[in-house]
Amino acid sequence: MKRIVIPIVVLSVAAGIFWFMIQSLQTEGVGRDEAPAVILRAPDGFAVEDLGSASLVSAVAALVQKPGDRVGMSFTDRGDTVILLADRSEDRVVEMRASRTGTIVERRWQGEIDRRFAWAMEHGNLDVPDLPPSTGKNLYH
Repeated sequence: MKRIVIPIVVLSVAAGIFWFMIQSLQTEGVGRDEAPAVILRAPDGFAVEDLGSASLVSAVAALVQKPGDRVGMSFTDRGDTVILLADRSEDRVVEMRASRTGTIVERRWQGEIDRRFAWAMEHGNLDVPDLPPSTGKNLYH
């Protein structure tokens, strides 16, 4: 009888230790439903205002009204954190978007900011058909 009980106890203890290790890994980041820590901030020199939950159209409308050469709006859009920057001195628009999964992407549109903003308020995007398209890259820390 002891020959049967001892292996069962040993296997039960080993299974409990294995279960505890798996649970510990899951609480340290593997398999969590929360987004990983994402650091997203505008470059120095930009005056950025937080809009809370907003769309690109409302962020552009706010940027049009904001005076200054280097201004921006930060907002959340369908779970993504977005910073939209207008650099009027360089005649460009920059969007930095941190997705819920933690990927940070930067897109730039060069030239004719006012025309791009007018288009965006009507069509919901900054890609004006006869202007150069955006360029983009992933940002890593």
